[in-house]
Amino acid sequence: MENAERLCIVPCGAAKIWDKQPSLEAVQAQYAYTGVFAAACQRYASMFFDHWVILSAKHGFLYPQDLIPEDYNVSFVKPSSETIATQQLIEQAQTKGLTDYKQITVLGGKHYTNRAKEVFTANQELSFPLSGCTGIGYMLQKVTQAVESRIEIAATDNMQQQRLALEAKATETSPAAAKAALQKPYSGKYEQLYRYLAESDSDSLTLSVKQMEKILGFSLPQSAYDHRPWWANTLSHSHAKSWLMAEWEVDTVQLGHQVSFKKML
Repeated sequence: MENAERLCIVPCGAAKIWDKQPSLEAVQAQYAYTGVFAAACQRYASMFFDHWVILSAKHGFLYPQDLIPEDYNVSFVKPSSETIATQQLIEQAQTKGLTDYKQITVLGGKHYTNRAKEVFTANQELSFPLSGCTGIGYMLQKVTQAVESRIEIAATDNMQQQRLALEAKATETSPAAAKAALQKPYSGKYEQLYRYLAESDSDSLTLSVKQMEKILGFSLPQSAYDHRPWWANTLSHSHAKSWLMAEWEVDTVQLGHQVSFKKML
C-alpha cells in the first residue's frame, strides 16, 4: 500500500507547552503537547507515515502545523461541556479530507479508538496497534521499541507472535498465557513507588524526596538529589519505569526537595 493512502492518528495529552511557558500565545499542534506518550506517538507517526494528525479532546483533528490558540484543560477521559462531540469530529474528518485515506492507524487507548470507529466508515481500514496493551505504560513501551528498532508495530507483532508460540511450546503454556506474562505489573527495586502512583486517583501529584524515600523504604541515590537527568521519563531506567508503567510522568523537579508528577492522559 502506498504511504499516501495511509494516515496515523495520535493522541494529545495532559502536559502542554504552556505548563512551562505560560506567556506563549498560539502554538503549532506538533509542539503543543509535551507529554512523554504524546511525544513518543508523534515520533512514531513521523517515522512510519507521511500523513498524521493529532486528535485533541477540545479541538478535534489537528494537522501538525495547525495552530492551537491557547492553553486548555479538556480530556476524553473526563468529558466536559468543552469536549468535542462525535458529530463535530465527523464533519472535521470530511472537511479535512481524512475520509479519503484508505488505511487509518490509531494510536492510543479506548477513548481514541472508540471515536475513530464512530467517525470513519466501512470503506476505510482501521488499525489499532496498541489495542492489546493493558495500560498507557505498555503502550509507551511498545511505541518506544518500534521507534528505536525502526520496525513498525505490525511487523513487530508478527515477530512477537512467533516468539510467543516458541516460548509457549517450550514451556507447555498457551500463547495467551505467555503474552500475559509479558504484561505483568512493574516489579523491581522501585515497586512501592509504582504501586503508590498506580493507586492514586489524582491527575497530578507532588511528593517530597523524603516522602518518596518513606514510600520506598530506602534512600534515593545521590544522583537523584544532584542531577535533573535522573528524573528523565526514560523507560530504560528502572526507577523511571516505575512511574511510567504506573501511567505517570515527571513534570517538574526541585532537586533535593520535591517532584511533581502528572498523569500521562
